[in-house]
Amino acid sequence: MKRISSGVFVVSVVVLITYLTQAAEKPKEPEVPKPPVNIPAAILDIANSKDGDYPGETTPVAGKWTVDAGAKKLNVATEPLLDSWLEFGPEIREKAATIIATGRSPGEGRLKSRFGVGLYGKNGFQLRAVPARQEIELVRRGAVLLKKPFELNSEDLYSLELSVTGERSHWIVSGRIWKEDSARPAETMFQYKIFADELLVPLAGRSVLVATPFSGEPVSFSSAKVYYGEFVNEKEAEKVPAK
Repeated sequence: MKRISSGVFVVSVVVLITYLTQAAEKPKEPEVPKPPVNIPAAILDIANSKDGDYPGETTPVAGKWTVDAGAKKLNVATEPLLDSWLEFGPEIREKAATIIATGRSPGEGRLKSRFGVGLYGKNGFQLRAVPARQEIELVRRGAVLLKKPFELNSEDLYSLELSVTGERSHWIVSGRIWKEDSARPAETMFQYKIFADELLVPLAGRSVLVATPFSGEPVSFSSAKVYYGEFVNEKEAEKVPAK
């Protein structure tokens, strides 16, 4: 066996040390964290409410709101006929938020009720389901900002989601709607941009449920939750791969 010269051996050792040093110093690619699963900032507590009463931590502003404890629903009475409004949860001021609620608005023909959800109180935004016109509406301060067609069956339960997120000097308002027995859509139905100086007043107020029982039958809600920021459910979080 031939002996390796001392010079070759030294060079080999130096090369090996240099390689190991560079490998150790090479920065690792940062891991991409999965989106956090939101914890509700407020939950409409229908299950623990007394029959004929309205849930705790809520404020009926207009209309008559009562719990049907047996059916576990919050009903909006048909009389007086007006745009009923109920506030719940903490006041949210100049912060991104999302509200998701499930409800049903019975009716036939043109006499179909409407219902919806809102953020930031009277000066905020509301997303309404309007079965009589088979569409959803984005509303602010009584003005309809946009309409989107959507097939609505008065016998079905629907979930409505309204989200408002900040982006530099403006806000992005987005919405979703889906049948309760269907999967939540991966994509938003719309995105509406509004600049802060267009608002006239800051976005501040509690989350709301709205309903107008045109049909003569009570509008009902079975659940409602509010989140800070955008809503990310567990299945969506699991789909994001960690690098």
